Amino acid sequence: MIRSIVAVVSGFALIALLSIGTDLALMTAMPSLYEADGSTTSTTVLLLSIGYVGLYATLGCYLCARLAPHRPMQHALVLGALGLLFNVAGTVARWDMAPAWFHLVSLTLVMVWAWLGGRMRTREVALMPSRPITL
Repeated sequence: MIRSIVAVVSGFALIALLSIGTDLALMTAMPSLYEADGSTTSTTVLLLSIGYVGLYATLGCYLCARLAPHRPMQHALVLGALGLLFNVAGTVARWDMAPAWFHLVSLTLVMVWAWLGGRMRTREVALMPSRPITL
């Protein structure tokens, strides 16, 4: 049970740190594309955000599945469901900070990223050669 919790928390932390760090780096590098409250209507920035958050979410769900003591896909999907809950809350709280299409696409893709991360790990496990038993 503890290893499962550590796996999910580790994946979540990776996603959060990378996403927030990249958001801050972009706001610092391109302040003219953001409003004072951090919102943007730049389609380029919003698409870039969907891309890097997708990459980070896939990596975080892979890490979660990699650290999971068993059932890696289930762990990745649990992290995805947790991410979906946080994304729904964030979308409700910050609906006016980006166009509706951005929120809808982002919410739609959360479980896709989780599945991809879990799938990467399950394929990796399936490709591992069986270890011979040594005495």
